Amino acid sequence: MKKAQKALFFIICVTLCVGLLSCATGGGSKGGGEASSVPYTGLMVTYTDENDKGDSTIQMEEIEMEGMPAYRITGGVTTKFIYGFVGWMFIPDEATLENLKNAKAISFKCIGDGKRETVKYRISSVKDHAHFENHFIAETEVVYVEVPIKYFQQPSWGSPVRMNQANVEDIAWQTHESWRVPGTSTPFEITIWDVRIHL
Repeated sequence: MKKAQKALFFIICVTLCVGLLSCATGGGSKGGGEASSVPYTGLMVTYTDENDKGDSTIQMEEIEMEGMPAYRITGGVTTKFIYGFVGWMFIPDEATLENLKNAKAISFKCIGDGKRETVKYRISSVKDHAHFENHFIAETEVVYVEVPIKYFQQPSWGSPVRMNQANVEDIAWQTHESWRVPGTSTPFEITIWDVRIHL
């Protein structure tokens, strides 16, 4: 009986010590259990529906928001190509590409004209442009958008592929089809900055 009591006492002491140590160190290697994030670095480029015989237009201007570099995107989306669109992609540098392969989420800040837009997590195994995507509203006031990788889904019209982060190419944004006006050049405006990868 005495041996059992000593063993129980030892277990209680070890448990208390581990608990105190965990509190003292913030509960883990990431400091309080919070995930870390790193800036997304690379080259921002634009694209249009020109290859689909469309005539939508896009302009990009580098400005500053909240003391950080930002990208102001404007233009007009037409329906000369029935599914008219424009977009902009952030081609990652080598270090950012490696981080994208291990990302748990991506985030950015934006301000716009209140229209719905799309952010894409593009992987090379998608061959029909049906990339994994998520939608957000470019509000007229600054909004923070964070999308866990598991929330990116392929559109229903595409050929399904497995989400393999090892095949990631970049992050891209594209205008959403819901607000196109047939026969006109529908204007849009959005500014994006502080793009980050959460690990």
